[in-house]
Amino acid sequence: MVQNHDLQPTPLDVQTWLSAGLTYITVCHKGFESINMTNTTLPIITTNLTELIVNSLAISVTIPSSNINKLVDVNFSDKYKLADFANEEPDVVVAQDGSGDFKSIQTAVDYAIHRVPHKRFVIYVKAGIYEEYVEIPVTVKWIKMYGDGINKTIITGNRHSGGDMLKTSKAGDLKGSATFKVWSHRFIAQDITFQNTAGPQGGQAIAVLSASDQSAFYRFSFEGYQDTLLSMAYTQFYKECQIFGTVDFIFGGARAVFQDCDIFIRKPLPGSGLVVTAHGRNNDYEPTGYSLQGCKVTAAPELNPSDYAKAFLGRPWFGLSRTVYMQSFLDGLVDPQGWVDDWGHKDTAYCGEHKNYGPGSSTNNRVNWPHYHAITDQNTAEFFTVAHFISGYNWLPETGVPFTPGFENQPVRLN
Repeated sequence: MVQNHDLQPTPLDVQTWLSAGLTYITVCHKGFESINMTNTTLPIITTNLTELIVNSLAISVTIPSSNINKLVDVNFSDKYKLADFANEEPDVVVAQDGSGDFKSIQTAVDYAIHRVPHKRFVIYVKAGIYEEYVEIPVTVKWIKMYGDGINKTIITGNRHSGGDMLKTSKAGDLKGSATFKVWSHRFIAQDITFQNTAGPQGGQAIAVLSASDQSAFYRFSFEGYQDTLLSMAYTQFYKECQIFGTVDFIFGGARAVFQDCDIFIRKPLPGSGLVVTAHGRNNDYEPTGYSLQGCKVTAAPELNPSDYAKAFLGRPWFGLSRTVYMQSFLDGLVDPQGWVDDWGHKDTAYCGEHKNYGPGSSTNNRVNWPHYHAITDQNTAEFFTVAHFISGYNWLPETGVPFTPGFENQPVRLN
């Protein structure tokens, strides 16, 4: 399928790209801090660049969108059904038994650079356990990857931010620990398990790093402990995924919606805390944040909640972090306060909850932060839906991944 490259970016797209620039600068600074490296040139360069990006963001938010106040009545069952990945002819097949074109996923990715430009390149990964580290560079765009299902097609690694558990190689930094990294834009993937098996003793250890704009993950399993999924930047969508972890296991600076996902809190090291999300946002003009809609937050099978401290829905990573849970099941292991602040951002971070249910969903004893909101206004909640928050109508239909644009049986006001 040849993609439509004539689509014009919206003001929100531009703001997201500029926000990604701020995220990269922040990550760069933190990298220098982690190795205790002082530098007199980098701060000057990045300060000037940050000011330029912030000024550009301020200008971009004054540009009106043509979709403001437009209502769309959606037939959910007909319009946004899933394209059949399994019946789509793959360009290459990866199989460990030699029955495909390649035995290595990375080799298939490297081969994709030779494909026809502006055409989806489809990689089918047959069932098996692939012990390799995969990276899709930004130059290899329009990749679609699918497997045979969760726990059938498995990509696994064990690096953590200090190296790997066998001490045979060094990750170098947190990003280097990722089993799977995707920088390529418009990445689509389905029916694969990603693992980082460093364990709770490994500390920070990423299973997947995604810095892919307008990317969609469908029926994936992300399995790790601390920092399992780094949704680093740009616009992302996760549908019917499983996400396992202990601390900050959904983190980053992206603009992302997690819809109908199962979030499993795993057994930590004794005395360790449990936190689901850690979003990073530094500027009011950034359109980024995490919206979790229709998800389930429960204990993983190995965790006995009575033996450990309660879990928190999130902690703000940067000063203006933004995270919202809507229409989600919150199990009894969720702390009555809901949220925790370990980095001094409670006075500025935005945390919200809307129509959640389950034994951990009561907002009566939640944190008393200035920008914590038990959202009751429907229009406010609608801002965090797929249609509005990630402009889903503009790009998700062509992915074939199913999505609910707003709230069931209600018209959607587009941004």
